[in-house]
Amino acid sequence: MVSKRILVVDDEQAIVDLLHFILTNAGYEVASTGRGDEVAPLAREFHPDLVILDIGLPGLSGLEVVPLLVELNVPVLVLSSHDRDDQIIEGLEVGAEDYVSKPFNHKELLLRIEKIIRRTKVEQIIRIGSIMVDIRRRVLEIDGQEVSLTPTEFRIIEYLALHAHIPVSAEELLRQVWNAEEWIQGPEMVKVNISRLRKKIEPNPASPRFLVNRWGFGYLLTDTQEVS
Repeated sequence: MVSKRILVVDDEQAIVDLLHFILTNAGYEVASTGRGDEVAPLAREFHPDLVILDIGLPGLSGLEVVPLLVELNVPVLVLSSHDRDDQIIEGLEVGAEDYVSKPFNHKELLLRIEKIIRRTKVEQIIRIGSIMVDIRRRVLEIDGQEVSLTPTEFRIIEYLALHAHIPVSAEELLRQVWNAEEWIQGPEMVKVNISRLRKKIEPNPASPRFLVNRWGFGYLLTDTQEVS
């Protein structure tokens, strides 16, 4: 079984050493850094299943780092002091999954880590006919050829891939991709992005094979040659 990977981010070396001891003994593979501006590059290289993130960091604060990790689809467990409740709340608001206060109970910490990884773990490679979506590497391939996508375009493809062959409404895409409940121009923006995606992935965008619209229901990712 491949070990789960955890990235520890804290500028207190004693905390890093303690977490490294606890996590490696629990079977996790661990990497660490003490600077906020090193987190995103290290996450891209290490591909962690979870990041344990302190709020007070040099370079970039933890609150600035959380959205960067959310963009990379990496769950975050915030680590902070009891007297920083406001920062913990803000960390959860910008995308962290959970928090643990210092000093922490190592059994509680491990239970929360396991819960987050179990809750956020999804199949990392999804194949739909000739479509391949690699969620961890943020890669889309059609017929073995990689397609260059913007972050927003990939989030659309990712969500549709996780619901393959099932129509997803423009309103649901707004909620899941843009985190917007109400947006006057929202449906039109979804339509524009779908059109751009079709130009990138469809042999004939006017007659879609992969990104199909079921009128009255929504958009779905499929492979019509596979299901026909």
